[in-house]
Amino acid sequence: MNLTEDKLKSIKSGVQAFLITWALQLLLGITVRNLLTVVTFGAAFLCLKNLKKPLINPVVPVVVSGVLTAVSVKLSYARAAASFSSGLFKALTAVIMAAGFFVLLYRAAEFLCGKITGVKETDTVPIGQSEKMDADKMVLPGGGIVILICSLICFVCYLPYFLYEYPGIMTADSIVQYEQIIGAIPWSNHHPVIHTLLISLFYHIGVWVTGNINVGIAVYTIAQMLFMCFCCGSMVWTVLKITGSKKAAVLAECFFALVPYNAVFAVTVWKDVPFAGLVMLLSCHLVNMAADDENKVTDWLLLGILLIFISLFRSNGWYAFILFIPFGLWVFRKQLKKALVTFAIAVIAVIIVKGPVMTAFSVGMPDFTESLSLPLQQVARVLVDDKTIDDSDMKLIEAVIDTTYIHQLYAPDFADNIKELVRAGHPEVIENNKGAYLSLWVRLFFKYPAEYIKAWFDLEGGYVYSDISYEVGNIDGIMGNDYGLVSTPLIGGKAVIKSKEIFIKLGNFVPLYGMLWSAGTYFWLLLFSLVVILRDKNRRKAAVICVLPLALILTLLIAAPVVDFRYAYPAVMTMPLYISICGMIIQNDKIRR
Repeated sequence: MNLTEDKLKSIKSGVQAFLITWALQLLLGITVRNLLTVVTFGAAFLCLKNLKKPLINPVVPVVVSGVLTAVSVKLSYARAAASFSSGLFKALTAVIMAAGFFVLLYRAAEFLCGKITGVKETDTVPIGQSEKMDADKMVLPGGGIVILICSLICFVCYLPYFLYEYPGIMTADSIVQYEQIIGAIPWSNHHPVIHTLLISLFYHIGVWVTGNINVGIAVYTIAQMLFMCFCCGSMVWTVLKITGSKKAAVLAECFFALVPYNAVFAVTVWKDVPFAGLVMLLSCHLVNMAADDENKVTDWLLLGILLIFISLFRSNGWYAFILFIPFGLWVFRKQLKKALVTFAIAVIAVIIVKGPVMTAFSVGMPDFTESLSLPLQQVARVLVDDKTIDDSDMKLIEAVIDTTYIHQLYAPDFADNIKELVRAGHPEVIENNKGAYLSLWVRLFFKYPAEYIKAWFDLEGGYVYSDISYEVGNIDGIMGNDYGLVSTPLIGGKAVIKSKEIFIKLGNFVPLYGMLWSAGTYFWLLLFSLVVILRDKNRRKAAVICVLPLALILTLLIAAPVVDFRYAYPAVMTMPLYISICGMIIQNDKIRR
């Protein structure tokens, strides 16, 4: 068996394993984000690929598996399809179950028939040697051409979403930023003011040219789309240059261009989207710098600028940068002075902007309560579960909030209700007595650790556990407002609406693919990649690309007010790079063995 035949066998086994996994997932009623789907696929793939094909007449296995498939689908279809309201998805459920059961039963019957009849099996031929991914031995196209082509492909794929969502998607956060732009409310860094200023720049260009506020928003949306497409193109080029694998680069481009939530986010006026783009550019720049012990001044300058923007575009970006510094100094230890100077200048610049500059321009800062999502939720959980609390501690709690309606207000997976309850009470009491309330939080932790852990998992668990249900990319239009901002789709009709609905729903319908729609998946991919890269002495410095997105997720685990896919978007969008490097290391290890 030559290399091509082996690849064909792998593809065939992969398709069959996928159908088996999908059928079993529907039969057992587990979600597509459940880790069992990955385990099932892996086990089925290995079994099918290593299964020796017996030399027997296929009629008996076909008849037996056909009859058993029909019976199996008849018995299990009603329960499997009960969760779907769409006739199309119900029909697909029947087809998928039939195909998956038939493959599983046929291969099992084929194997058993071979054993019973005693027919000698065909010999298994060793797998052909895989192609070594080595960028140094490849002739690569120009980086500018790759970036341009990949960016253009992404833009073409995102364009229908822009036309359908024209002038862009705006949620409550977007409207608050718009109110600051038009002067309806004071400027605040609750939503990063640098992002609000960016929206304002393109918005006013559009309004100045056309006099139409909706066109102004559309100009910003297009600018954001172009930026994200450029970031995707840059990431694809970096994957190609670092790994030397055209397949990895193509898969990365498919991920960016074809996974629907990327298009939805690209046309959504959120700070999280350009922030993820900045992390992508920073990751590409870091991995290129890590491969060179003699970086230019311009490399360090660009690194400093990107770190400053990362720190200003999200508050947890600033904290992630601080966590990143020790690892960054280790990676660039051969250029330690330059690294120290770059990091120091970036830190000082951020402190100056967040401090004196914003104060001088009367930019409001997020209140102290905003940073207490998790501890407030944990204390509230103790109250909601009616646990015994000492009178002295209860007095501290009642000095801040009215506990009358806490049972009705508490939402396990959403911290804003309790934060608003605190804001409606006396948040200044906590701020003026931080030590007393820190002691209260610690005392209740040691008294009721289980309640604290449950509160944490309900609020933040989705960032490390994949099988938690929440919507991803299922947003449309512009939130109702009094400013004249309205959604005016440039394309529409039932076909367009239904197509978008199906594309989004596939994330909750297709196993393995559905894992890409879960923030928890990317945490473990990051962690796995970090371990693999650190074990390779020759490429250990490349682990620098895992540290920042991992640090961002760690900040979410202690401070996020809700599990929201967009908060983990930097880890999502950098995934093709760290997974490609991880895959290259694993592949080369196999070749060496």
